[in-house]
Amino acid sequence: MTPEQSGVGAVTVTVVVDGRDLQVPAGASVLDACDLAGVYVPRLCAYPGLEPVGDCGLCFVRIDGAEVRRACAVEVAPGMRVDTQDEEARGFRTGSMKAVLGDHPHVCLVCPQRDGCSRDDCMYGNPPETRCCSEFGRCEIAKVAAYVGALAEAPGYQYRELGATRDHNIRRDLDLCIGCGRCVAACDTLEEAGSALRLVETKTLVAAAGDGPGGWAPRSYLGRHVAVPKAVDLRASGCTFCGACVLVCPTGALTAPGPKGATWLAKRKERTTLRSPVLPPEDRLPFTAAEVQAVPTCAGVFRLFAGTGAVLQISGVMNLRAGLEEALRGSLADEAQTFVFEAEPMYTQRESELLAHHLQEHGSLPRGNDVLGDLFDEDDDLF
Repeated sequence: MTPEQSGVGAVTVTVVVDGRDLQVPAGASVLDACDLAGVYVPRLCAYPGLEPVGDCGLCFVRIDGAEVRRACAVEVAPGMRVDTQDEEARGFRTGSMKAVLGDHPHVCLVCPQRDGCSRDDCMYGNPPETRCCSEFGRCEIAKVAAYVGALAEAPGYQYRELGATRDHNIRRDLDLCIGCGRCVAACDTLEEAGSALRLVETKTLVAAAGDGPGGWAPRSYLGRHVAVPKAVDLRASGCTFCGACVLVCPTGALTAPGPKGATWLAKRKERTTLRSPVLPPEDRLPFTAAEVQAVPTCAGVFRLFAGTGAVLQISGVMNLRAGLEEALRGSLADEAQTFVFEAEPMYTQRESELLAHHLQEHGSLPRGNDVLGDLFDEDDDLF
């Protein structure tokens, strides 16, 4: 098949993704083609617009009915057929995901009491370092693991004792880092960034510490490396504090904690040249009284969606069930068709984060959120 011309100087090729013919730019990866087709393929290393540095082994697909390959590493070819639901490919993804989780705490993700848990004392006696971090319920790795279906069979996490530090508004926790390399790729690629990060082998850090965890060894390919500044800290490494590393991190290893950090990161989201991440599809619930009655009464954030998929409202509330019951009586009740919710003790901060992302992506707030408040007030102490 001959590549076709589409527009001025734009060469495309025809590929088939899960039985659907699709025109994609020549030179694109198979993963890009799947994204263009609206077909989600899991990934932790790849990020839109950035070249993958790591190898998470989550994006396996079958190509042309023959080889099972990583979608991020294969370039599209005319007439190529891609099967994202192939059984063997999905089995490879599950195996890779279980290995990655062996290098990242995940007890909270499978705990039967995870919804509404205070996350202070664990009723099952799990020590804090083996449980999930402050990004619980929001981090990408949890969403990807749930989509792949590897949580129940993942090996237990062995605490690595690699340490955490804070530079300006950015907190780095190496024990949550899986070495996906996204932060390094963003730091090296984006013009607003400072090329301040590098990947190093974890065994180097353990050896340097002298009294590192006895007998610890990474369980996955990714777990062999973590991202660290090129010099003693971020500022000395040339970091511009653009926030891109935090925005692309899928694990909570890089965060901007606290209200001040959330405000700072919201401003960075406004200014970044990063594209939006590709996340697993949400399992939205019908917006009915029966479904709302099954929602927990803990603090959290809910989102209402129209039949078109547009977000109508984002609300952080002290009581999810009560908040949704009030929404059922509100002005958007007739238009709202589905909803999602997440338990979150810091619900006002999470609401602000979701509103900031929506504003960045759509240029306006949802119709049910008609005041912006001081969400984007300038932070006088940015650097």
